Amino acid sequence: MSKFIGIDIGGTGTRLVVADEKYEVHQEFKITTSSFSASSPVESVSLLAEWISKNVVDLESIATIGIGSTGPVNLVTGVIDNPDTLPQFSGIDLGGQLSKLLNREVWIDNDANAAGLSEAIIGAGKNFSSVLCITIGTGLGVSLFKDGRPIRALDGQHPEGGHISVPNISAPCYCGLDSCWEMSASRLALEGIAKSRSEFVLVDGRCDFSKLSDRTWQEFAHRVADGLVTHLVISRPDVVVICGSIVDKWSFFKNHLVERLNSHRGFSETKNIQASTVGDISGAIGATMLASNKIGKGARP
Repeated sequence: MSKFIGIDIGGTGTRLVVADEKYEVHQEFKITTSSFSASSPVESVSLLAEWISKNVVDLESIATIGIGSTGPVNLVTGVIDNPDTLPQFSGIDLGGQLSKLLNREVWIDNDANAAGLSEAIIGAGKNFSSVLCITIGTGLGVSLFKDGRPIRALDGQHPEGGHISVPNISAPCYCGLDSCWEMSASRLALEGIAKSRSEFVLVDGRCDFSKLSDRTWQEFAHRVADGLVTHLVISRPDVVVICGSIVDKWSFFKNHLVERLNSHRGFSETKNIQASTVGDISGAIGATMLASNKIGKGARP
């Protein structure tokens, strides 16, 4: 049975899985993305290749490698343009360089598309034709799938749907918006709310979200809803799937999110909001699927 590597590169952490054709995970590794910081992106790719070679058992048996990377990722050139949150790999064709170093076929796409792909094929969206996936982590990613294929912008690129304006908040972003959805409703934004209310408690280096008050979860949920409603009005999907590192706390903010959406007049019929069933590894699992579905930018050694 063939095996595939899937790599989910976020602004804070990087996850690698080795999965088979049935998407069963055989190996899994995590590391901070800053571990690949070097004097140049070329050297950063070398560090990534070394990490893969060191940890993956029987690398020669791997059929393909997929990468879901925080973007923007140019799907014509393969070059990542994200110096603000991913300077290690910006300005370089990460997939192409890694393909040469490891002598493997490598496919790359935006990390939200990778997560959405796994949910659309084997996750919470598998029984629906149109799937809107919202990935909440260090940033906030958006992907839209129709019959298992990602819907692109008119220029063929991945639309950066996390960078839209939201009302009633000051949330300046590196994208240039003064009130950006990513800055207002990401996991980092939730931590900011917790700090403002003296509820921020670190456990193993991360905020303990189980200690947050219901009022904090309500504010966070309303911020998520205030951007989500724009996508619902425009896209009208069959189902919305919430993914990312916040998904295991879905029960804390689900009701508040639905309540906020229900207060909208309702130009969208969508009320089907679900949590990821693939879990926190949805991005990495989706990355293993990129090559077989010919999604993203492919490179051969």
